[in-house]
Amino acid sequence: MSTIKCDVVAKDKVLFSGELHSVMVPGTEGELGIMANHEPFVTALHDGVIWARTKPEGGTTLSAAIMGGYVQVLGERVIVLCDKTREIKRINADKLNKEVAELEERLENLREDSIISRSVLSRKLRWCKVQLAAKEKEDQYV
Repeated sequence: MSTIKCDVVAKDKVLFSGELHSVMVPGTEGELGIMANHEPFVTALHDGVIWARTKPEGGTTLSAAIMGGYVQVLGERVIVLCDKTREIKRINADKLNKEVAELEERLENLREDSIISRSVLSRKLRWCKVQLAAKEKEDQYV
């Protein structure tokens, strides 16, 4: 069985580093499936879910929400660099739903000239929504 070495890294942590059979990432033009001996490439990533398997069928599954980033494939090596990442099993939907409501209210009450605050809050809101979308699809990645 051919495997690939994969690293999934965000600016604040290494989510995964190890051998995998296959990796799926949300590319800018659709889902990208990567296996051993894949043609080398680099591309930007959309917000979404990265998931992977250690065996052709079954095996340990990696599934995580990611926000933006890039993937680089070099034959037997895959490097995923993302802005943010969180394993789906660690996402608390109830907490995020409350946070979404709070962030939306704060954004609604901002003054028009609060450009920096609006940008920061909008980014936090985007990350919350990415995680919620990933959690809703959790069963697909098991």
